[in-house]
Amino acid sequence: MVYFMILLISVSQLLLAAPIDKSFYEGDDLLRYYKKIAHEIDSPIHRKLKDPKIVELERSTLQKLIDLQKLHEADEPVPVIRFTPNHPITPESYLEAFMRLRDILMKLETMEAKKKSFQEKLFELKNRIEKAVDDKAPDNTLLSDQMQYAFYKISKEKLAKKEKLYDALFAKEFDKLLKVLPKVRFRATSKLQSALANYDKALETLEKKNKILAIDKDSEVLHPAAQKRNNTQNKETLETENRRIYQQKLQTEILLALYRLQQRNKTDFIQILTQIDTDRKQLPKTLQQPFQATITLLQKAANTLLPATDVALASTEIGLKNTLKTVDQYINKTLFVYEEKAFSIKTVLTFLFILFIGSVIAKIYKNFVDRFRRTNRIKSLSTARMLANSGYYLIILITFFVALKSVGLDLHTIFVILGAILLWLAFGLQSFISNYAVGILLRIDRSIRIGDHVELDPQTVGDIDDMNFRSVTIRASDNTRTIVPNSRFISQTFINHTLEGVNRRLQIAFSMEKDIPFQTIEKKILDALLKSNLPHLNTPDRKPQIAILDINRHIVRYALLVWVPKTFTYDMTLAQSHYKKLIHATFYPPALSSSCSD
Repeated sequence: MVYFMILLISVSQLLLAAPIDKSFYEGDDLLRYYKKIAHEIDSPIHRKLKDPKIVELERSTLQKLIDLQKLHEADEPVPVIRFTPNHPITPESYLEAFMRLRDILMKLETMEAKKKSFQEKLFELKNRIEKAVDDKAPDNTLLSDQMQYAFYKISKEKLAKKEKLYDALFAKEFDKLLKVLPKVRFRATSKLQSALANYDKALETLEKKNKILAIDKDSEVLHPAAQKRNNTQNKETLETENRRIYQQKLQTEILLALYRLQQRNKTDFIQILTQIDTDRKQLPKTLQQPFQATITLLQKAANTLLPATDVALASTEIGLKNTLKTVDQYINKTLFVYEEKAFSIKTVLTFLFILFIGSVIAKIYKNFVDRFRRTNRIKSLSTARMLANSGYYLIILITFFVALKSVGLDLHTIFVILGAILLWLAFGLQSFISNYAVGILLRIDRSIRIGDHVELDPQTVGDIDDMNFRSVTIRASDNTRTIVPNSRFISQTFINHTLEGVNRRLQIAFSMEKDIPFQTIEKKILDALLKSNLPHLNTPDRKPQIAILDINRHIVRYALLVWVPKTFTYDMTLAQSHYKKLIHATFYPPALSSSCSD
């Protein structure tokens, strides 16, 4: 419960670290709250503490909020297509209705782009507000940012409602437009084709005039300044006329495309649609957008009236661009919003791709540690596994944060939450963390190593068989293994019999009668030891010795002190048994032959 309270307090501090003032956009009487804020802004203390430019910015932003709040909710838009029943529908009236529907489509596209823009501004303002909270100086833009955040929040909600109304209107009007298409009395195809031919001739004439104008421009250096001004005026006149003819031609081509739709002629429709796309590129970019929306609307109508139009268009340039545009719109469509950051399919795919790259790198690292262990550079299997797993998950964690940062998500909140969770885990995993830290220290000071013979207590004696970051495995002489937490090697004393080398000294206790001289016992045992095949050292600083441990009324307790290789003592009981047999055979000759045979 205590840990949970600590986590709860930490999360509460996190929530207070990014205070978005919801009072600016939530509540029943926002205008009254705005009036209160206006008094605060105009107060002498406020104006004295802040720069006049910031105060003016706050007033301006507050006024925008007030105007936005006074703006009534948008009523349902008026239908744009109205045809008189039982009256013939002329191509001109149908084209006019078609263009109005196109304007609704453009408005919807503009609203969608505006919503994304508002969402980006909300995300930017949220980050600015979080940073401004830490700024203790009174002369900052925190209040203005809060009001701007509320402005875009309200604007986005109002725009979403308006977009929903226009989207419903578009669907309704689009169905209505397609239903009346068979009733339109289009001119003969020949007349439309003739009109297009006339436009082409006019464009050819303008092209010739442009070439003559280009020649005049090249010769301007030989003419006075007045002639230069005339050439500029003529060029502007030709450009205006060129735009006018192309716009008229495009309208005629749109009529022809609608006629092809009425006739269900897919091949000719695709041909004229491609021509519309080619001719619209001759206009300035500012005039191309309406005709691009017209092409989109014609394609939408064709997909309804002419089956598999998309398949037929796929092999054309316009079809490829339409496919790419559709894919782009689909992957960039907002799926959800988190911390005012809009996430789309593209964002999610980017996030997953970075995680995939990170997992590959983590896997390569894990395999590298495994190969490193197999070359015997890491003797402990558990240590290698600990290094591999800890490094693996560390890389995954770092990659996760890099992925979050790459998609534009602010990591401030996540880091604080992560810190609170780590604090909670630190209390709950004190023992594990302590053992892990001690495991690192044991590798640094080298007080114990694999193969050392250690003694923690009379029941825990043996050779160190394995060491990892959590525990040490001690193998006893009977091949049983004891798992000892690392913390025990710091919190209490222990004996390392082989810390200084690969040899250790055995102490073999035995008893003899009191009347046998010490010199006799020492000489017989040491001579027998030298003649035996038992492993031992006989160097100046490692000579075998006989020591007296205790003397009582009838017997004397002795000890044979002999240095032996460490490997000989892995089974301590058996090692001592060999030397006791030697001592027994030395003083009891009948058993000597059996001892030698052993």
